[in-house]
Amino acid sequence: MTQKKKRVPAEERKIQILKSAVTVFARSNYRTARMSDIASEVGISEAMIYKYFPSKKVIYLKILQFMSDRIISFWQQEFDKNDDAWAVLKTISVAYYNRMILHPEELKVHFQAFSEVDDEDVAGCLREGHIKYIDFIKRIIEKGIEQSGSESEFKPEVLALIYDGGGIAVNMMKLLSINDKLAEKDIEKIVDTFISLIKG
Repeated sequence: MTQKKKRVPAEERKIQILKSAVTVFARSNYRTARMSDIASEVGISEAMIYKYFPSKKVIYLKILQFMSDRIISFWQQEFDKNDDAWAVLKTISVAYYNRMILHPEELKVHFQAFSEVDDEDVAGCLREGHIKYIDFIKRIIEKGIEQSGSESEFKPEVLALIYDGGGIAVNMMKLLSINDKLAEKDIEKIVDTFISLIKG
């Protein structure tokens, strides 16, 4: 007698599909990946995928949004539990760098998305994510300037933009295997240098 397969709860199945889609997109790219590839990676039928997501694009946008929301959620947790703004900036920078190392597929998918900016939905999703990053870092910088009593010649929003750009650059170097020797202590030094420039 064959054993009946255990039914997977809907939310759990959605997560399985999204995780598998990250693997598929990272292996090829958004354009060439097919719904059947994602279904095969999950181990279910293509028809089952459509029960949860109406299109490949919806899956792709959901992945980008999920990655962005998770980063902001972690940053907020650190911001809420530590009153020292500069310590928070260092913590989130190192934690993000370590996550990038542990999840290279997500990093690859995020960078691939920049080649899809002709699609307004993809561009909008990336734009929204980076606006959230910049706004959040701006809040940390404003708090740090207030706590240290310093006056920077740059506006906090400009400094936050520089920080975000630095993160993009480090990510790109990781993908190109340029910064393989970079370690946590190096990230801390980079952030310390950034903070010292703000303090003047």
